[in-house]
Amino acid sequence: MTCRLLRALSIALAATALALAASAQEVARVAVLPVVIHSIEESAYLRAGISEMLTSRLSQQAGVSALRVDDASAATADADAARTAGRAAGASWVVYGSFTRFGEGASLDLRCIPVESAGSAGPRSVFVHAGALSELIPRLDNVVTRMGAHIRGGAAAANAALPVAPTVDVQAELAALKSRIEALEARGATATAGSPSTN
Repeated sequence: MTCRLLRALSIALAATALALAASAQEVARVAVLPVVIHSIEESAYLRAGISEMLTSRLSQQAGVSALRVDDASAATADADAARTAGRAAGASWVVYGSFTRFGEGASLDLRCIPVESAGSAGPRSVFVHAGALSELIPRLDNVVTRMGAHIRGGAAAANAALPVAPTVDVQAELAALKSRIEALEARGATATAGSPSTN
């Protein structure tokens, strides 16, 4: 009877220790700022779409809680301005950068930095280039995996080659972006048709 009781107590203590360890695991709050857009196209839908994709993927990373900053004026390429925006959002990390569209090609230049510049982890820069926007979206999984490893303090892991592991429906995201483009084009056509003639 005593052996059974001791065994039950040991199991209970082990389970409690595991629960305490899990609850003690620090979750990093990451602010995702709107990216600076370099494109002749309407920038609002691109900015919103990229922010949504980055935030949703970062939220799936272990030990990371991502929040999206919607204020377009927070878009910046400056580290100090990004830290200020991240601090205002109550985050300990901030992701910022720029998106460039040139012809059919596209590139995304992102940085992931601690809000407090005195933090032990330095900046993590990721540059992704693709021949088409549709090729860029699947590569975000690898980008975010590297950022998650960096945020968790694994600089060596962040620099290692990591496999792409898609966790979202890329076709659905492309369809959503396409519908936004079509809505903007329809709105532009309506505005043009309704404008007074200059003749």
